[in-house]
Amino acid sequence: MSSKIPVAISFTGVANFLGVVGVIGSLIFVGLELRQTQQIAIAAQVQSRAEQLTDRNLVWLQGQWELGYRIRTKPHDELTPAEVWAKEIETSWQKTMQQTNYYAYRAGLLDDDQWKSVNKRILQSWNNCEMRYTYDFDYLEDAYVEYLRSLPDECIE
Repeated sequence: MSSKIPVAISFTGVANFLGVVGVIGSLIFVGLELRQTQQIAIAAQVQSRAEQLTDRNLVWLQGQWELGYRIRTKPHDELTPAEVWAKEIETSWQKTMQQTNYYAYRAGLLDDDQWKSVNKRILQSWNNCEMRYTYDFDYLEDAYVEYLRSLPDECIE
């Protein structure tokens, strides 16, 4: 009879150990799921803010296709003050969307192929020397400012 007791104890110990490992594994899985859900929620909130800003900034362009055409095709120094203002609003919208995309990439919500396309647009905007003055680093995320400053700069004389 004494030989059966150690076997029963070892099975009980193994079962308890496996139960504890299962609980720990479940808790780790739940923690990872919560973290991912939080990242998605934060990114959705950032995207929502960007959409609201976009809607506010571009509402004035509704029905103004001629203005949009002029600000995209005329040299900056040939624009009227109102057209310069419109171009600055459009540029502000572009920068907001680019900063949002940079955040989404850092959060792992854009894959490398999507990022390559976004990165090209950011680089093109950054090297638009006549509009560089519109970058207001006080209102941009620190990480985005650091990223911009790491880009090749074609505007340095």
